[in-house]
Amino acid sequence: MSYNIWAAAKTRNGLAADEVISTLQKSIRRNKVEEACQAAYELYITGPLFLDKLWRRLLTISVEDIGFGNLQAAVQVNTLNEVRKSYAYDDGDQPMYFIHAIRLLCASTKDRSSDYLKNIIIKEAAMGKVMEVPDIALDKHTRRGQEMGRGSKHFFEEGTKVIPQLKIDNDYRERYGKILEKYDPNNVVPNAFKYNPGQY
Repeated sequence: MSYNIWAAAKTRNGLAADEVISTLQKSIRRNKVEEACQAAYELYITGPLFLDKLWRRLLTISVEDIGFGNLQAAVQVNTLNEVRKSYAYDDGDQPMYFIHAIRLLCASTKDRSSDYLKNIIIKEAAMGKVMEVPDIALDKHTRRGQEMGRGSKHFFEEGTKVIPQLKIDNDYRERYGKILEKYDPNNVVPNAFKYNPGQY
């Protein structure tokens, strides 16, 4: 078993730090606001290192447990984390920021799909699964795509497809498609700017 500093550490009131951290996360998952705030406060009063751990956990929870349930949660928690850094560790306003973050996370609809998908990818790779390069990846930006003669027209027709496509109110795609019908990279003005072909 690998060494876990939080399993070995004790909080100000003699509790196992890993258990307090776990209480924080499980309480947020179940919308138990006061229990989560009590766990957060126990970490806070133990010291600045524990306060930093608390915020790292809240940031992870905003993605791991909230996910698509509130796509702004990570941004909001990160903002609160940045704002709280303007205050000294022992400033009376310091707890306001993690309390507010916890209330926000508890009230959010929860979605753990990103964590499940992360674990699928990790475990399958550990069992030997190796990704396959699909045909759509072979375009003007790759050596194999260039060897296949795939240029800007192919990239326009295949490589630029996006799903789902936002409903738009302009004609840029159609206009660019018409330009590609006439465009020849070997027949451009002498002072045409040349881009690095290895970047995309």
